[in-house]
Parts: sequence; C-alpha cells; structure tokens
Amino acid sequence: MEFYERKIIRPAALCALGFGMTRRTVPLVLALLVALAALGILFAPHFGDAAVLRPFDYLQYQSAGRATLAGQNPYDGRVLYPIQQEIGTDWADPVMMWNPPWTLPLALPLGAMHWRLGQLLWFALNFAAVVGSAWLLWRIFAGPRERSWLVFALALGFAPTLFLLLLGQISGLLLFGLTGFLWAVRNERYALAGCCAALTAIKPHLFVPFAMLLLLEAIHKCQYRRTILAGGLTLAVCGLIPLAWNPDVWSQYLEATGAGAAASHNTIHEWVHPTLGYAIRQALPGEPFRTMFLPLLAVLPLVAIHWYRRRADWKWTVELPRVVIASLLAAPYGAWGFDLVVLLIPVVQAAVWLVPHRALAIRFAIAFGTLNLLALLTLLRENSMTNPWFAPAIAVGYLAVGASLQPRTSTRPDAVAA
Repeated sequence: MEFYERKIIRPAALCALGFGMTRRTVPLVLALLVALAALGILFAPHFGDAAVLRPFDYLQYQSAGRATLAGQNPYDGRVLYPIQQEIGTDWADPVMMWNPPWTLPLALPLGAMHWRLGQLLWFALNFAAVVGSAWLLWRIFAGPRERSWLVFALALGFAPTLFLLLLGQISGLLLFGLTGFLWAVRNERYALAGCCAALTAIKPHLFVPFAMLLLLEAIHKCQYRRTILAGGLTLAVCGLIPLAWNPDVWSQYLEATGAGAAASHNTIHEWVHPTLGYAIRQALPGEPFRTMFLPLLAVLPLVAIHWYRRRADWKWTVELPRVVIASLLAAPYGAWGFDLVVLLIPVVQAAVWLVPHRALAIRFAIAFGTLNLLALLTLLRENSMTNPWFAPAIAVGYLAVGASLQPRTSTRPDAVAA
C-alpha cells in the first residue's frame, strides 16, 4: 500500500493540484477515476452489444466518417444505413449527419476505429468539453474559487447536458467553442478566439447573430480582423480535409440539404422543431419552410442596433450570454434539447451573480432544479428533444436574476484571466 501511495496516489494528487484543483476536490477526482475503472470492468462483457448503451445520434458521426474514408457519400441515407445496421441497431431509417463537411474531420477518426471505442471517446470528448467549459466560465465570470464545485453541479444537473451525453450528440463542442472564444478574447488572443469561434459553424444556423456581431466588431476594431481570418482559415482547412477521400463531398452536402433532396432520408423540412419559426410556419397555410426564418430576420437588426449603441465599450463577457439567448430564441430550425447546452453560458453567469445572496440563490436553485426535472421527464414521450418552453424559461430566469442583482454586482470585475 505504501508503494501505491508513494508512486501513484501522491503523484496523481500533485498533478491534479497543478491543474488548479484544491486539496478538497482531489479525493473526489480520484474516487471518480476508481468508479470509472469499476464501471469499465463491469461493461467489458457488453462491449460489442448495441443494445447496451445504445449509440443513438453517435451513429450519424461514426457512419459518416466511415463512408467518407471509403470515398462514399456521407450525406446519403442509402450509404449510411447499411453501416449503421452492421452495428446491430434496429432503426427503421438511417440516422443522418447534416453538419457541413468542415465537421467531417471530427467524424473521420470515429469511422476508422471500432464503433464502441469511438462512442466512448466521443462521450468523453463531449463530457470534457462541457465540464471544462463550465469551470472556465466560472473563472471568466469571476466566480469565487472556493465555490467552484457549484459550477460542476450546475453543468451535470443541466438537462441539456444529459440529453447531449445520452444521445451522443456534438453540441458540447459548440459550448467549448463559445467558451474558448470568450477566454481568448479576454486574454487578447484574437487568432485563438477565431479558431474557437469556428466550432460554432458545426451548427451555423444557431449562431447567426453571434457571427454578425463578430463581423461588426471586425469592421470596427482591427484586432478582430485576426479573429475572422483565423476562423475562416480554420474552416477552410477543415473543409478541405475530407476532399482527400471524397472530392465531391461539398456538392453532395448541398444536394442532400436542398429542397429536392433524395427520398432516402428525412430532411429538416420534415422535422418538428422547438422554435418560434416553426410555430409560425405551422400557423400559415401550406406551412412554407422559409417562414421559419422570420424571427431571425426580426432579431438581426435589433442585435445590430444594440451593438451600435454599445460599440465603443463592447464587452463580450457582458454581451455573449445575451447573444446566446437571442440566437437560440431566433434560430430558424434545430435548437433541440441537446443544443441548449450552450445556455450554460448565461446560467453560469447568473449563478455567479447569485452566490453572495444565499436566500435568493436557494429560491432560484429550486426553480432551476424543477425546470430541469420537467425537461428530463419529457424523455418518456415522443419528440423529447422538442421542448419549446425550455429556452424561454432559461431566458426569463436569467433576465430576472440580472434585473435583481446585476446593478449591485456591476462594480465587480466582469471577468478574470483564467
């Protein structure tokens, strides 16, 4: 035992302390590692059984990566369905990946390895992205270090986090991209900020207001031109990588997402969306798809006016949480339960505001817990990811906390270097 303590436990603890953990959290981390090892041993006999830890949406990334490596069309359900059936699933329809081809470099490694190993690594990647982003946001918004455990409870108790990890979606990288952008801008690393912001282009329809504001900042301030350039180069390189295996991948993507897409798979025109735009579409005769963009078209000029009024003293640490809320509320399509994990940005900021106010914090914590419990209960019904009330409820809670506490906390620094 003394050998293990001297050679393994103490070095691991010192390493953890070096990464910013406190002596109080190190035992928790070590206990978590032991628990994960035990789960790994119990799970080993079921490694190849798709009925255990079903892969769900992870299939789209794994099969798209495998199809691309084989020089096939990753946006054709007739190509993906046989790959997905080989795993042993009983899906009636293929699970499609609709992210642009610059997302494929993330999927290619998954297609090159055993599907289960890829699933576990994909889970670990998104888990690390969410937890790491939450901790970094706590630092950025000047949360007290001794209360940093609160942010992990927030992140892991947030229903969209559980949706994301349960389904094997990709949205953890969206949160990491926005958080990385915020950290890089705060530390004046504008090229790195562009590389991080490029991750939001995995689902570009969700962040049009953010992209517009970034462009306006680049026009107004020269340092953000480096951000735009770095982000554009990142997307260009990532968009070129799949061409090494499939030179037609971009034309295949445009064809698959067009109005005349092949009948081998469903498209966004047929899905149910938890957005205001979808509600407007349903209320109109013929349900024209283009009407789903009306909220976005209404929000963009309002966001531009807001930026113009604050352009001389624009602070991303102040504005980004609001921009994220506006972007999701105005999104034309998508914004499903797992995508809402990016709402951790305003949630963490509001939590930092609440920390000095114990009584008020408890009331909001009860409301926050109830909201997330109601969202999790929707897993028992069909279309559980289409909860149109969740994002507005978070927005109302954020605005209520801000209206009550932000004036009294405005004298605090809005961020600290992480």
